[in-house]
Amino acid sequence: MKVRTAKVCFAVLAAVLIVLNGLTLLSALPYTTGTGTFCDSHVGCITVARDFSAYYEAGYRFLFNPTQVYHEGNVSGDYQILPNPQMYRYAPFFLPLFMVPLVVSFSYQNALWAFDVLQFALLPLIAYLLFDIMRRVSRRGDFVDNRTFAAFSLTALFALLQPFVLSASILTFWSWSYWRMWVNGEARVLQLFFLVLTVCLLLRGSRLSGLTFVLSSFDPRMSILCLPLILFLCLKVGGLRRFALSSVASFALIYVPTLLYANLGGQFYGTIFIKDFTIYSYEWIPILSIISLTATIIALELTKRIEIGKPKVAVGIE
Repeated sequence: MKVRTAKVCFAVLAAVLIVLNGLTLLSALPYTTGTGTFCDSHVGCITVARDFSAYYEAGYRFLFNPTQVYHEGNVSGDYQILPNPQMYRYAPFFLPLFMVPLVVSFSYQNALWAFDVLQFALLPLIAYLLFDIMRRVSRRGDFVDNRTFAAFSLTALFALLQPFVLSASILTFWSWSYWRMWVNGEARVLQLFFLVLTVCLLLRGSRLSGLTFVLSSFDPRMSILCLPLILFLCLKVGGLRRFALSSVASFALIYVPTLLYANLGGQFYGTIFIKDFTIYSYEWIPILSIISLTATIIALELTKRIEIGKPKVAVGIE
């Protein structure tokens, strides 16, 4: 199909998925005030607030009690989050960049809602980036072949909605993964946005690709999952050196100051060892999106190389 037709069809698909996700968000917001159970060998099992409480409390401590940012449980002078805040485990740079503005602007519950809404606003941008990536990897003049469009439509489905429900009796509306993410105020859309933007910037030959990759690494597991695709594209476009230098410079700029601040580096080190390999439902949002995008781009490139390598049969008139 023509690029213009593909653009319209992709926009309609993305709009439908985002609207359904918006309904999922609306159905999830009333449940953000709920609680969960956290079990640990040190403190036993306690009732805790939603996952966002870890971000908000750590952001508050970053400002007013930075030596206790990664402390498990309540400490003197905390912002009161009932019944208990969860423990913060992400890289320290996440706090001044993304949480401190919310801490100084909103109460805890309002900050959770604002964080969900801000992430929802990133979904149209993710859709646009996916279309731009599709257009760049297709490279068939003014046309996008049907296989490419279908593959990227599947990636858009994983990224923008994930219409899988756990049970019809549970109020998850259209997506169990997204419903759980909105309820808990998790940062998975933000991370997916930076990863998809990294891929797009690599294809554009931008020096900012290393910056967006580093920004995605507040939970490094998903960034590591995306590395095979990133390295593949770096070799394809000849941008490995540019990406490496950009990543190192961005790491020094973003990580180092916060690691040195109030010994956050030492505090963070104590949390990075994986205690279990549980994959929570909202983590499938970046996982399935990255796997789908990686498989799509690599398969398309290999298909092109196979087609180029096929001998052309000359047709003549005897």
